[in-house]
Amino acid sequence: MSDVGVLSPSVDVLIADDDPVLRTGVRRLLERQGYRCTEAEEGHQTLELVRRQKPQCVLLDLAMPDLDGLSVARLLRTDPLTHDVHINCLTGLVDRRAREQAHLAGCEAFLIKPVDVMALLDVVGRQVKRCPTEAVSGLNKSQAEALLDWLETWSCSALEGAIEDDSFTVRWAWPPDRSLSEDQVRKLIAEMTGGMTKD
Repeated sequence: MSDVGVLSPSVDVLIADDDPVLRTGVRRLLERQGYRCTEAEEGHQTLELVRRQKPQCVLLDLAMPDLDGLSVARLLRTDPLTHDVHINCLTGLVDRRAREQAHLAGCEAFLIKPVDVMALLDVVGRQVKRCPTEAVSGLNKSQAEALLDWLETWSCSALEGAIEDDSFTVRWAWPPDRSLSEDQVRKLIAEMTGGMTKD
């Protein structure tokens, strides 16, 4: 394992749009707010990423190649693995019919291009439940590696290890249904590393 590693088994927001400039802009906006994002450029890829990375919120263009956004929304709503994800359209279509079709397909919010930043942040802020982050400092390399490996098995997100003043700090976000105190984590580290202390 490297001294600094990053793992994101899940994301907060999936941005599905065939326009790479729009995807990049929305992603940068959301990442500056602390959200973990991923992108899809077409319909089938959107379905695959939602099933694999389990985003809490999907921003979905209605006009995408190979499988349009309405079809994607319907498929996500009928799949037991994805039926509860928040689905929102982000589209250039502004007519009443498009809005009605999006609602019938299971979209919760109807966002219009060009992007209204405040409306977008409001929707994402209401739909994404952020997990509290935790950190343990003062670890040696073996302890940091053992903790990162262990946290990975618990499907923790935003895992990272950083060197600070010749010791390691590990930061992570727990899944919503799991939590351990720093003392519990340190006890587990000691058990995993045979009681090794800081170098």
